[in-house]
Parts: sequence; structure tokens; C-alpha cells
Amino acid sequence: MDNIPSETPKSDLPVSTEIVRCLMDIGYVATGRGLQSQATNIFNGIVAARPSSELPLIGLAICKLNFGYVVDAAKILAEQALRLNPDSGLAKCFLAVAIRALGKEKEACDLMHQVCNDTTAEPAAKAMAESFLGGQDVSS
Repeated sequence: MDNIPSETPKSDLPVSTEIVRCLMDIGYVATGRGLQSQATNIFNGIVAARPSSELPLIGLAICKLNFGYVVDAAKILAEQALRLNPDSGLAKCFLAVAIRALGKEKEACDLMHQVCNDTTAEPAAKAMAESFLGGQDVSS
């Protein structure tokens, strides 16, 4: 994960950025391998190490999505990740995925359009939003 902050606020645990990146990767691998409790524990540990970053919360939400806990994932993204960083394009994109899974297509597309129109959004978030919208006019 290239966008994990390299500077750590005083409230963060003294864990190096390299270790956090490695743990994020391990958490995603555990999620992909079906290791739900291990992945959840890994992401919860990273949240403790980086409480001021939304990125570990996004990882935890992706883990929840992968195991079918869509409402939990949406809550993590909306109530925690976006509270930490309201401008996070990645958090908005994954929230849109959760919202779509809950049957709210228009609301999900609206979020993705916000990301597409945000000139400060991360390139990965913009690419995800454009792919999600799949040929729709992304400038609306």
C-alpha cells in the first residue's frame, strides 16, 4: 500500500511503515485465503497501530465484505474510515461497493461519480470508480 502515511502521529504505536505495509499485505492474503478470524485480527491490530489512518479500516471493511458482512463493512467505512478522512476516495469506493451489495444502486453510483469528479482523489480510487461505473458518463 503506497499511501500509508510515513509520518506517525504521537497517538500511533511505534511500528514502522514497512511493517504496517507488510501486515496490510498479509491481511489481504489472509482475506483472500478465507482466513476470516486471522484477517480480522491482523486488520484490527493495524487499526491499533495506525488509529489516525483510514487505510487499515478500509482493509478491515474489505475483509468484512469478502466474508459477506456487508452491513458491518458499510458501517466501518461510513462511520469510521470516512470520519477519519472524509475525502478518502478509496473509502468512498468501497462504501459504494457495499451499498450496491445492499441493493442501493443509485446511491452507490452517486458515490462513485463523486470520486470521479474529485480532482484530489487517489488515482486508484478514480480507476476503481470508472470501472465500477463501466462506461457511464463519469462527469455527471
